[in-house]
Amino acid sequence: MRFPWFTPAAVILVSGCSPSFHSIDRQVNDLLASGTGRIEATIPPRPVEEWVEVSASEATMNEKHPSTTNPPVESMTWESVVAMETQEVLDRLVSYEDAAEGGEELKLDEALEWAFAHGREYRFAEEDYLLTCLNLVLELHLWTPQIADDVALQYSHQDGGGDFLQSAEAVVNTFSASQRLPWGGEVTASYIATFAHEVLGAASDSGGSSDTTRIGQFTFGGSIPLLRGAGMIAQEDIIQAERNLIYAARSFEEFRRDFWFRTVSAWLGLLVQRQNLDNALESASLLETLAERQRALYEAGRARLYDAAEAENNALQKQSSIAGLWESYRLAVDRFKLLINWPVDDPVRISKDTFAIDPPVTDLDTAVETAMWQRLDLQTERDQLVDRQRSVRNALNGLLPDLDLAGSMRLGSNDTYYYDAVLPSLEDMNAEASLTLGLPLDRESERIVVRQAQIALERSRREYRKQRDETAIDVRSAVRDIDANLFSLDIQRRNVEIARLNIESIDADPDTYTVLDQLSAIQSLQQAQNGRAQAFRRVQESILRYLLRTGQLRINGEAALDPIPGMVVSTTSTLSYEPKVSVSAEQDVH
Repeated sequence: MRFPWFTPAAVILVSGCSPSFHSIDRQVNDLLASGTGRIEATIPPRPVEEWVEVSASEATMNEKHPSTTNPPVESMTWESVVAMETQEVLDRLVSYEDAAEGGEELKLDEALEWAFAHGREYRFAEEDYLLTCLNLVLELHLWTPQIADDVALQYSHQDGGGDFLQSAEAVVNTFSASQRLPWGGEVTASYIATFAHEVLGAASDSGGSSDTTRIGQFTFGGSIPLLRGAGMIAQEDIIQAERNLIYAARSFEEFRRDFWFRTVSAWLGLLVQRQNLDNALESASLLETLAERQRALYEAGRARLYDAAEAENNALQKQSSIAGLWESYRLAVDRFKLLINWPVDDPVRISKDTFAIDPPVTDLDTAVETAMWQRLDLQTERDQLVDRQRSVRNALNGLLPDLDLAGSMRLGSNDTYYYDAVLPSLEDMNAEASLTLGLPLDRESERIVVRQAQIALERSRREYRKQRDETAIDVRSAVRDIDANLFSLDIQRRNVEIARLNIESIDADPDTYTVLDQLSAIQSLQQAQNGRAQAFRRVQESILRYLLRTGQLRINGEAALDPIPGMVVSTTSTLSYEPKVSVSAEQDVH
């Protein structure tokens, strides 16, 4: 049996159904911009221009036993390091930094911009937003006409025994379309055409064969619920998908702010570690000077051996601690690279410049009130409480009886009439309508669903009240932290001033002070300098945390802080509001 039209039709069908994602990408990008715009955020996720493709081979993907590399201990080697003096160890660690002299200097604004463009966590957050948009695109598609066209090649054989034998071949094309109705139910339309029908071997009738062609058949139908499932309940999926887009937009904006805060906090941590290293180098220099002086005094017979040995021992211990500080700092730099997804093997020099935000005038009640209506996560929790209430309403609707109005009309041939035409004939038309009432005799499952929805609603209410109370506690804590850290910073500043005065008084008349007094003064100076740097970091973090927890932190499209009118932001390289100059190690960092 030949169908000369089948081959070109199949080619047209396949080419018309080839995958094209341009329209989906456009819808996703439009939804990203729409969702971000609805919450008045600054910037949506970047549109995806290149989607991942499968790179593994078929053999690799189908491999049932992937190979494992786990060599025995006999095949491995170990080379022990020859014992080294303290200064040699320190020189070796410093040499790692010297290898990065040609590295790029990384500033805070550059690090933030890089993190927002390449950060792995940032990409994950963007993809979560994209997945929510794709779910909405899918739901929107389900509310458009659903069109299908199936072409079937059929063969049937019947053997009734005796001299009766019948065989048939046919190609049947079924074209159908359906559309959801906004208040429940759907309408459908279909066209079925049998392009050829051949009957062979009807021995009891004519003993010959005949070819006949059936005409097509149009069918129109629809059903509308009048009680259960009727009304806005029918749009539950699209309503939730639309609301989820807003939730995703809020969540992404919340992530941007939190990611920016964590990146800045890690940056300040790097600067504190480097400042501690600088302070340790300054202390080491002072201790080395003291050790040399005590050694000279001992050789001149003016000091005890104990004093010279004590000074020498403290100088060596400081050198040992500096080696640990170098390694700790290098590790922190590598971890910061990992946070912003900077190439780990690329050398960088961390700039000492950072910003300093002047502390705000705060009020506990005002801060809590601001957080209650500006926190995006709290708004989402409040809106999800509405979702739970809608779930209870929908579950109660499931207790109603079924009352459905349905109807259909068919135009075309049936099993009795055959025509040599493609279009259906109006001579054969059937129509029917029905109103079906389903009595709610068994709604036990639905009643259980109602109770589940009610419990979920009550739990959501408790969770919302809990989150609201936790927000108030967090905000009040953030306000108090600013004051406490400002007080600590002021104390540490004074400690630095006092420690430097002690050093200056010792330098003016060292013979009137014991070695222990001088060692204590050097140690006090380093501790005060470290404390001041750490206190400055805590002040800045507490200010940023206050902005974050009250919902007032704003990050612009360049990954920079968008200052609130009246906010004073300055630049510092001394980890203090005061322009202090600290001793630097002058080594680069890899």
